[in-house]
Amino acid sequence: MHLIYFDESGNTGANLSTPQQPIFVLGALIVPETNWLALEADLKAEIERYFPAPRPADFEIHATEIHNAREHFKQFTVTHRLAFRDAWLRVAQKHGLKFVYRAIAKKRFQTWIHDTFGTGVSINPHVAAFPLVARAVDNYLRSQPGPPLGMFIADENKDVVRDVEKAHQLLRGVEGVLKLGRIVEKGFFIDSSSSLPLQLCDLCVYAARRREEQKAGLAVKPLDASGIPLVEPLIYRTTESLPDVLAWLAEQQKLGRPGN
Repeated sequence: MHLIYFDESGNTGANLSTPQQPIFVLGALIVPETNWLALEADLKAEIERYFPAPRPADFEIHATEIHNAREHFKQFTVTHRLAFRDAWLRVAQKHGLKFVYRAIAKKRFQTWIHDTFGTGVSINPHVAAFPLVARAVDNYLRSQPGPPLGMFIADENKDVVRDVEKAHQLLRGVEGVLKLGRIVEKGFFIDSSSSLPLQLCDLCVYAARRREEQKAGLAVKPLDASGIPLVEPLIYRTTESLPDVLAWLAEQQKLGRPGN
């Protein structure tokens, strides 16, 4: 069994015209169950090293707070905070974790929605990114000895829980290129504060969004760009097609399924 942790960055919901966050990224961190305990121990050790007790009862690693010095992290220098980020990403490398992500350019996605359905329809880009990432994860699992099964674990996001659960069920039963064959029936939505791997995924997704913004020619702060080289060795690349997903979304919209 592999544990598949999902998180997103650049999520502005159905608002696809926000100039400050033009790209949405959904990512999945793949953790073999045999690595899980050792991974947790190493992540905890780095927290103790960089942010020793006493810590707030609600202490949690968030990429935005690490990069922008919010909450408990204000007392630490930017050099110290980024050293912690780098240490956590190196822990992911040490354990051979794989990271899958897909980026959605919001303006292009909005244009497709309007051209396909008209201006009265709103679809969260999470719904388009999920089948791509899920299929890439499924391909990865198929490539491993066994092959193993995977279980999806995501942060509680009330805006997309219903759509993701429906998409998960539909993709397990659909025939064709989007079919999920190695994913167990039920995914889990949990509070990210209770899961260090989910918090690690948050760091990975943040770095991936900055990577995509940089590729798109957008200005990326040096402190954000410095995390990109550390996430790149984790990336598992596959060739899932966005047009396949858009065709599936259009069909589901006609049937009154995800995205309504």
